Amino acid sequence: MVYSIAFGLHFMRGDFWRIVWKRVGGREDIRQMAQAGAANAYEQFVEYQTKGYRSSYWYGVAEFRAFQTAYHMLTEGTNKATNFTFCNEVYGSLVLAPEKSRKHMEEIVAVMEILSANVEDDTGYARMEELRHRLS
Repeated sequence: MVYSIAFGLHFMRGDFWRIVWKRVGGREDIRQMAQAGAANAYEQFVEYQTKGYRSSYWYGVAEFRAFQTAYHMLTEGTNKATNFTFCNEVYGSLVLAPEKSRKHMEEIVAVMEILSANVEDDTGYARMEELRHRLS
């Protein structure tokens, strides 16, 4: 049941973001969306880590996807676009291998803490790449 709700929210959120992006004016708006997604993912993963609510894990995954999609738009056509690949692989692990991903929650939280403070922080993406290797 929780999985159905989380995946429904995930897909709804994706559609929501596509509609919003069509109305977004500039780079700063997209950056703010990416920043909000990263911050929300961080908060949900911290809640999962401290309280163990499975729903918090799945809400964190949905927020991670929102962050990832906005970040992709933010960096499309730049030398930072490869960071999206790292994010995409981590997202795939979060969705397809949740039990394995949960074992790395401390690392996930650490990465998202960096990115929740600054979505363009290169250190966060270096840590994301390391996380990607641990999850694969």
